[in-house]
Amino acid sequence: MRILKIYFFVLMMLLAAGSSHAAPDSSRLQVSLITCAPGAELYSVFGHTALRIVDSAANTDIIYNYGTFNFDDPDFYSKFVRGKLMYFLSQQSFPDFLYEYAYFKRGVTEQVLQLSPTEKTEMQRSLFENVREENRYYKYDFLYDNCATRLRDIIFKMNIDSTYEPSAFAANGATFRDYLHNYLSRAEMQWTTLGIDLLLGIGADKTMTPAESMFLPDYLAQGVSFASKGQSKLVERDQEHLPNAQEPPLKLPFWQTPLFFFSILSFLVILPLFFRSSGMVSFQSIMDRIIFVLSGLLGLLLLFMWFGTDHQSFSKNINPVWAMPVNLLVAFSLNRSQKWLKVYLRYYSLLLLLLMIPVLLASGIINFALYPLILVLSFRSWMLSRDEKKC
Repeated sequence: MRILKIYFFVLMMLLAAGSSHAAPDSSRLQVSLITCAPGAELYSVFGHTALRIVDSAANTDIIYNYGTFNFDDPDFYSKFVRGKLMYFLSQQSFPDFLYEYAYFKRGVTEQVLQLSPTEKTEMQRSLFENVREENRYYKYDFLYDNCATRLRDIIFKMNIDSTYEPSAFAANGATFRDYLHNYLSRAEMQWTTLGIDLLLGIGADKTMTPAESMFLPDYLAQGVSFASKGQSKLVERDQEHLPNAQEPPLKLPFWQTPLFFFSILSFLVILPLFFRSSGMVSFQSIMDRIIFVLSGLLGLLLLFMWFGTDHQSFSKNINPVWAMPVNLLVAFSLNRSQKWLKVYLRYYSLLLLLLMIPVLLASGIINFALYPLILVLSFRSWMLSRDEKKC
């Protein structure tokens, strides 16, 4: 009997050792979300995020980065403008990654994720598969498919039972444009704000879902921070690797802001009305042409970005309502007596006034700096439609 007990004991030990060897070893893997502070340049102003996987068994410490693109591509600018630039998943050692951000004095924080052994193994396997040459590329979209949304989908896809509290990290009723403005205002990038507001369609003004609010790195970090997995938090612990030591941005003088520029332009358009000299009449004609050419060219650009590119975020743009491409034709027809021109200018003037109603009720749809230009376009269109000498 004693021999049987010994055999039984040895057998159980072997089975236990075998099952232990077959099961995923959670202690060898550590998965973390890395969040980098916004930088001073346009490409870095919204921050950055990446995934870190430490594999103690393989002695590797790898950063997986979905925000990589090939700047040396000979068609880089063409592809970028047309929305056809392919971003890709890249690998980098964590020390090299950290050295780069230390050089630019940008803060780096880490959130270690509390995942099951199966989830860690599956996440690593998925990244191994996606980093292969045939799988690593994707078509970047500013709002809906970027380095943050890719990691958001990976983290929450691996945790289908996770729940998160939107009220804890997402402002109630906030839009994509609201979040973008927060970053651009802190960076004192008023001209960049104007450019982005011109390009973005009305989709940027819809209220975001909790998942959509994590399209920027800082908000992804907040969303993960408040996420729960069962009865425990998704984040096991967090750590600051680098403090943010960047110099605060310089405040742009008012005379260099878009609002000042368009206010002065609008003032110059109406200035000749206070004088009756022949020189001022000629100056008035020049200024009228300038604002119609400017709005017409802008309208052509916006329509091209809407229909001629793959930028999903630039579709359904409201700005061509006031920046109409036909204004180019108007600019070179102002001194001709044409019936269609008089009708167009009258209805265009009324349309711009009607446009200001929703714009004032929902501020932010059209950049505030453009209000003087839109109002002066409406005013001059109405005046020109009543000028029998020109129309």
